[in-house]
Amino acid sequence: MGLQDRAYAQEREPRGGLGSVSALSANTWIIIANVAIHLFRGITARPNSADYLYLYGFFSTNKVMYHPKGNPVGGGLEFWRFLTFQFLHAPGLMHVGMNMLGLYIFGSLVEQHLGRKRYVAFYLTCGIFGALMYLLLNVLGVAFNAMSIKVPGFLAIDVNTPLVGASAGVFGIIMACAYLSPNEMVQLMFPPITMRMKVMAYGYLALAVLNLIFGGTNAGGDAAHVGGAIAGYFFIRNSHLLRDFFDVLNDSRQPKTRPRGGPRLRLVGDEMAAQGPSEEEINRVLDKLRTSGRESLSASEQETLRSATAAKRAVDRS
Repeated sequence: MGLQDRAYAQEREPRGGLGSVSALSANTWIIIANVAIHLFRGITARPNSADYLYLYGFFSTNKVMYHPKGNPVGGGLEFWRFLTFQFLHAPGLMHVGMNMLGLYIFGSLVEQHLGRKRYVAFYLTCGIFGALMYLLLNVLGVAFNAMSIKVPGFLAIDVNTPLVGASAGVFGIIMACAYLSPNEMVQLMFPPITMRMKVMAYGYLALAVLNLIFGGTNAGGDAAHVGGAIAGYFFIRNSHLLRDFFDVLNDSRQPKTRPRGGPRLRLVGDEMAAQGPSEEEINRVLDKLRTSGRESLSASEQETLRSATAAKRAVDRS
C-alpha cells in the first residue's frame, strides 16, 4: 500500500468531481476566458464597428485551406484559427452559456485525472480535431457536390461558412468522463431524466452523427462535435501523447533538472517520474503516523512524508 492509497495521507489533497470548481483550476480559467471574450465582444462590437476578435478568430475552410481569392491552397493558411475559434461564440447567451455549463459540470473530473497542463492540452486538442473533422467533411462535400454526387455526412456548404464555439472540446470532455466514471448518474436538463454517464455520452454522440448524416440545421457544428468526441475517446486513453503539446521552446523528452529543494527525477520508460523516498520507508513512516500520531515523527520522518508527497504531485501534474 502506497502513499496515495492511505486515507489519512489524502485528507489534505483537493479533490474534484462533477460540477466542482477551484479558483486555481485550469477548467475555471478556461471558463473565465470564454466568458470574458464573449462579454468583450458584446461591449465593443457595435453596429457600425468591426468585430475584430470574430473576424480574425473564427474557423472556416476558406481561411485555413483556400487562397483569399478562392484558389485552392496557395495563401492565407491561417492555422491559428484551429485554436481561436474555440473561444468565440454566437451572439447572445445561449451558445456560450450551454458550453460553459458543460465545462463546469464535466471538466473538473477530467482535470483531476490529467492534471492542469495535460487537461488544457486535452481540451484544446479535442477542439482542434473538431475543426479538422469539419474541414475534412466540408472539402469532401464540396468536391463531391461539384460532381453532382451527394454523400450523407459530407458538408456540401459554402467554404466561407464560419465555425465557432467550445462544444468540440466539451464533447471530448464528456467522452472522457464516460471513460473515467462510466456509471456515474447524471440528470439531463431536457428532458429532466437520470441516466448513466456512458449512456448520456454515447447518446449525445449518436444524435450528433445522425444529425450530420441527415443534414440537420447544425450539421457543421455536429461535424465538430463528432471530431471532438473521437479525440476525447482516444486521448483520455492515451494521455501520454499530450505531453509535448506545449513544447514550443523546449522538448519534454530531454532529461529534466531537479529544482532546488524539489524531488529527484528518474526516467521511467519515456516519462520522467519524481524520485522520492523508497516505498518501504514511506510505508514505515505512514504506519507510525497512523498508530502514534504526527507528534511521534522525527524531523527526518516528517521530511520523508513531505518528499513523498512532493514526488507524487510532481508525477500527477507532469
